[in-house]
Amino acid sequence: MSECDLTLRNGRVVTPHGVVNGGVAVTGETIVQVGAGTQLPKGHRDIDVGGKVIFPGVIDPHGHIGVGDNWGPEKMQSDFATESRDAALGGMTTFVTTTLFGQELRVEVMRGGIEWGNEHSLIDFRLSPVMTLRSHLNEVPALAELGARSFKFFLGYNGEQAVSFGMQAEGIPWDFFYAGCEAIRGAGATAFATIHAEDPDVRDLLIERMRGAELDDPLQAWHRACPNLTEPMQLYPAALIGEELGVRVYAVHVSAAESVDLLRDLHGSGFQTVGETLAAFLYFTAAEADEKGLGAYGKIQPPIRAARDRDALWHGIRDGTITCVGTDSQQYTIASQEGDFWDARVGLGPGYATMFPAVYTAGVLGGRCTLEDLARVCCENNARAFDMYPRKGVLQPGSDADLFVFDPDAMRTTRAADLESASGYTIYEGEELGGWPEFVLLRGKAIVEDGAVITDAALGQHVPA
Repeated sequence: MSECDLTLRNGRVVTPHGVVNGGVAVTGETIVQVGAGTQLPKGHRDIDVGGKVIFPGVIDPHGHIGVGDNWGPEKMQSDFATESRDAALGGMTTFVTTTLFGQELRVEVMRGGIEWGNEHSLIDFRLSPVMTLRSHLNEVPALAELGARSFKFFLGYNGEQAVSFGMQAEGIPWDFFYAGCEAIRGAGATAFATIHAEDPDVRDLLIERMRGAELDDPLQAWHRACPNLTEPMQLYPAALIGEELGVRVYAVHVSAAESVDLLRDLHGSGFQTVGETLAAFLYFTAAEADEKGLGAYGKIQPPIRAARDRDALWHGIRDGTITCVGTDSQQYTIASQEGDFWDARVGLGPGYATMFPAVYTAGVLGGRCTLEDLARVCCENNARAFDMYPRKGVLQPGSDADLFVFDPDAMRTTRAADLESASGYTIYEGEELGGWPEFVLLRGKAIVEDGAVITDAALGQHVPA
C-alpha cells in the first residue's frame, strides 16, 4: 500500500452511506480512500483524530459577498478576504454568493467577481448573477459559459427597495420572470432560477400600518407585519412557471410552515422546485430572538417566525422536503443596525462561521436530526443543486479533499470577538454551540488547525460548472 500525503484515522466519517468508523486518505487535492483504519495507507502526515467526527466541507448555497453598509468592487474584495476566513472557522470550504446588484452588464460584474474571489478568497466559491433588468436576460448564455448555473430573481421587492438593488420600481413582474426562465432553459439543463418568494404588496401594506409603533416584541411584530401567507403567494406561481418551461426553481430562505406543506405537495406532483432554509430559522423563533434582545440584528425578510414554522422546517429536512440550508450572510456593521427598528435595513448580517455550529446544536444535539441529515442539507444536496457534485459535498474517493474534524461533545460560548468576520457581531453572541471545527482541509490543504485559521493565502478558486 503506497504512502499518501495525509491520513486521518480513528474517526467517525460521515459518508453518503452512513457513519463509518475509520478515516480518510488524501493525496494532492483529492480523497483517495475512505474506510477502516487497517485499510488506509500510511500518510506522510498521519493523524489519529481520537474518535472525533470527520465531516464533508460545508457548502453555503446562499450569501451576499460585497453587500453591506455599502457595496461595490472594493467591498466585494474585502469581504472575500475576511468572510472566507470566517467561513473556514465554521468548516465551510465553498460558498455561493450573488454577484453585485446594480444595472451594469452582468458578464462584466461576474468576471470581476471571479477575479476578486480568486485573488482574495481563502475558500472556494461560485457566483449567482442577479437579474435586475430585463436586458440582463440576453446575457444568460454568456454567463452560463462563465460557469453560472443559478440566476437570482428578487421577486419579493418593489418600489424603493427594488430601486436600491438596481431594479425598476416594478420589481420582477411575472412576465419578467417567465422570460427569465425561457432564457435559462436555453442555457442548458443544469441552469436554474433562484427566487426570493415573498409578496411585497401585502407585506408593505402591513409594515406601513405598524411603522412607528413602540414595541417590546419587535421581531414578533416583524413576523406579524410579514405574515406567513406572503411566501407561498409567490412560491406557487413561480413553481408553476418553472414547471411549465422545464426550469428548476430554487426558493431561498423558506421560512413558513405553509411553504413547507406547499413544497411537499409540489414534489408529490413531480415538480422539481427546491426548498432552502436558513440556519437562523432552524435555530431561533421570533419569541426567542426577542427574549435574547436581538432587535434589528434579527430583522430579515422573510422574518424569523414561530415555533410551528421551525418545527415544520425540521420536519421538512427529515423527510426531504427541505433539501438545502444556507446563511443569507450580508456583511453589515454594528453601527448600521442601530437606531429605529422600523427603519433598520433587513438582513441577519454575518453567519458563515456559525452556520454549522447552529444547525448541529439545534439539530443533532437538539434531537431533531442526524449527522447524516446535516451532511445532506449542508453539503451533498447543495453540491448537487449547484452542479458541483461529486467534486464537492461528499467524502468519497475522487472528490475534493474538503473536510473538517470536530469533537461531537465539545461546546463553546459564541463570541464575535473569536470570529473572523469584519462585521464585529453575531446573532449567536453568548449562545452555547457545538460542532466547532478543530481541523479544516480545503482541497487537501490545512487551513484551520486547533480551531484557528493558519494561513493568509488566498487558496480559494472559482468552481465552474
